[in-house]
Amino acid sequence: MEFSKIISKCILQIRKESPFFASLILFAPIIESQSIDTAATDGRNILINNKFFSSLKSSEQNAVMLHEVLHLALLHVFRMNSRNPEVWNIAADIVVNDLIDLNTSFKLPKEAIRDKSFRKKSVEYVYEQLIKNKTRLKLYNLHNPDLLSNKIDVTQTKQVDENEQYEIENYWKDNIQVLQKSAEINKYKGSIPGGMEAEIATVLEPEVDWRIALWKFVAKTPSDFDEYDRRFFHRGLYLEGLESESINVSVCIDTSGSVSDQLLEQFLGELKGILRSYPHVKCDLFYADYSLHGPYEIDSIEGIPKIIGRGGTSFKPFFNYIKKNNDQLNSNKALIYLTDGFGDFPKDASAPTMWIVCKDGLETNHFPFGDVIRISTEGF
Repeated sequence: MEFSKIISKCILQIRKESPFFASLILFAPIIESQSIDTAATDGRNILINNKFFSSLKSSEQNAVMLHEVLHLALLHVFRMNSRNPEVWNIAADIVVNDLIDLNTSFKLPKEAIRDKSFRKKSVEYVYEQLIKNKTRLKLYNLHNPDLLSNKIDVTQTKQVDENEQYEIENYWKDNIQVLQKSAEINKYKGSIPGGMEAEIATVLEPEVDWRIALWKFVAKTPSDFDEYDRRFFHRGLYLEGLESESINVSVCIDTSGSVSDQLLEQFLGELKGILRSYPHVKCDLFYADYSLHGPYEIDSIEGIPKIIGRGGTSFKPFFNYIKKNNDQLNSNKALIYLTDGFGDFPKDASAPTMWIVCKDGLETNHFPFGDVIRISTEGF
């Protein structure tokens, strides 16, 4: 059977089980390619070896097609960034294969990687768990890596530049949003497949100017009370803007091994920007990996100490310290944590908390408390 006819047949069969998935396929460029052994995506196209594809049973063809479409639409190639490509591919396969198992009756090839314990998790979350647990990672065998470098266009052998990547990302974000809206309007058909919430949220989560958001956070006035947890009213946190020209914050920077040098540089750069722009911010600075280092009282960029850390990640030491020393520090504190979000959390915090998280960090719904603001590392 001709390649185009096989693809059309797959789309029709997938549509019977999930109009949402079938609609994603209609947005995807699908190319027959002899440059790969099985099927893959380069972030721009889906590439399929027709000889391999024709050898599969009909149900397997549907599953493989859907597998690659989900990789493409959920931007798994671009979200890889500087992570270990093999581990990232395994994590992404676990996520998309579970989505297929959860929402269709299609049968993936027997060598497909599965792990139901990661159901409804994002690829970033799965990746971090695998990196931490090398023994578990060894259980998976990646037979055919299918997330090709986002820097090479297999079909044209030229680099994918930043502008094109930006266009591709927006293309898929727009398409997913259209399908989401359609699913909301027509709940009885085309509904969003189960388990996709974390992945869609990671793709669509908007970026904001976190410096503006941060300033609004630490400079709240009593007229803004409704936006905060009422647990903190009795401590007078929100009266500070009226009683003093100074605002007190405790800032903790994640210096664990999972935070790249690039991201650390950005965290420190933004901290310096706050200190330059807002001289009436009184800042206690902490560094934290699995241990806590600080506090360092700083009132200018010259006072920022050398970075300490690069071990494992736990957020508990910082929040435990704040809780234990609250009276000595200042009861009118706001807490700011700059991190990738991957670590051990305490159950709660003793003061309002803002998490400043890199774009590809832990998904928002996994933070147990506080406000979460995303930042981009573009330009760093």
